[in-house]
Amino acid sequence: MAAETLGLVLAGGLARRMGGGDKPLKLLGGRPLLDHVLARLAPQVAALALNANGDPARFAAYGLPVIADP
Repeated sequence: MAAETLGLVLAGGLARRMGGGDKPLKLLGGRPLLDHVLARLAPQVAALALNANGDPARFAAYGLPVIADP
């Protein structure tokens, strides 16, 4: 099943309840929250992509496709 599955991480929220800012890049245990999500999801899927608002360049280091969330 994993060979056919795309993991899409929804990272387009405004993080209002977390004090605003860029929620996927907020640190949890010294690492961005997105790192934790990707580490858990990657072994379960064939490919990963991000759905995010704002400038997709902030996720360039991850080397994943970014789908715009208007």
